[in-house]
Amino acid sequence: MRMSIFRQAYLAIIFAIFAVGCGTVIEGFPSHEESSIVVVGDHAPDFTATTIGGQSITLSALRGEEVLLVLFSHECPDCKMFLDDMQAAKAEFDELGVVILLVARDGESGVVEAYMSENGYEFDVVADPDRAIYNLYATTYVPRAYLIDKEGYVVYATVEYNPNYVKDILERLLQELIRSL
Repeated sequence: MRMSIFRQAYLAIIFAIFAVGCGTVIEGFPSHEESSIVVVGDHAPDFTATTIGGQSITLSALRGEEVLLVLFSHECPDCKMFLDDMQAAKAEFDELGVVILLVARDGESGVVEAYMSENGYEFDVVADPDRAIYNLYATTYVPRAYLIDKEGYVVYATVEYNPNYVKDILERLLQELIRSL
């Protein structure tokens, strides 16, 4: 059965939108570096937001704590894999005293709350439907994770999904802990 040219074009467009939205670099779209506004060594841009649980959070108020800021989309399969890995390692993050804050770009509060509940994620999350927070850090691609040190500087950053990222973040946190002793 042959597919019409219209249907082929339609499917190609849908694939391109999905791939760019989740993190796959496609020719003609910006590279990870080009799409990154904040990189390792930068001071993490400050913001104030309200979690879906109703708690007001200001990033700069978390100085003195190590923060893992994760930018994701509730519609992105790579983001789900990353968040699954994060949830599996939650006990380790808790033991290290890391503040974890998720920011759901494009998601309305109700949708994000349902997504978190359905997947059993136990993190503070902010809905960012207009991408106000996301746009401080990047122009495209999710998931993204930023490990922010106690002084507010980004010491580790990831783009897209890699099954080793959570392990790498935990190792980096352990290095920071050892350095502070």
